[in-house]
Amino acid sequence: MRIHPAAQADDWADGTRLVRAYLAGLPFEVDFQADVYDELADLPTAYGGPDGVLLLGRDPQGRAVGVVGVKRFDAHDAELKRMYLEPAARGTGLGRALAEAAIGEAVALGYRRLLLDTVSRLAAAVALYQSLGFVEIEAYRHNPLEDARYFALDLETG
Repeated sequence: MRIHPAAQADDWADGTRLVRAYLAGLPFEVDFQADVYDELADLPTAYGGPDGVLLLGRDPQGRAVGVVGVKRFDAHDAELKRMYLEPAARGTGLGRALAEAAIGEAVALGYRRLLLDTVSRLAAAVALYQSLGFVEIEAYRHNPLEDARYFALDLETG
């Protein structure tokens, strides 16, 4: 598997396809995230430089099968967003590799913390984040789902 930042039009198209699959596969609606459709309409603005990055994971044949974004939250914090792997890519280690690459990108971009929100129902994702050092924090954004959970990774101590 190969991981690289989206740079070309085809990369952004692959990213859009994967983020749409991510949203379609969630066990809940994200309509409470008012900006999600604006984000989808223009991923390069939402995740492009200089404040963010969209990473793609490609299989040995070069097909994009995984995605994760790092997006500016405020002057010191970024968010890890839209992490998704196609079902065939799950269990290959690509999810951990994408998350680790996203952490590295957040550090390179100068952020102090990497934030994320998820839900308890996504147990494999929660376990991955915790294994990478993310710790549970108080809510930093609105999420009306009963099992919403919020995590942060201190990027200055690693």
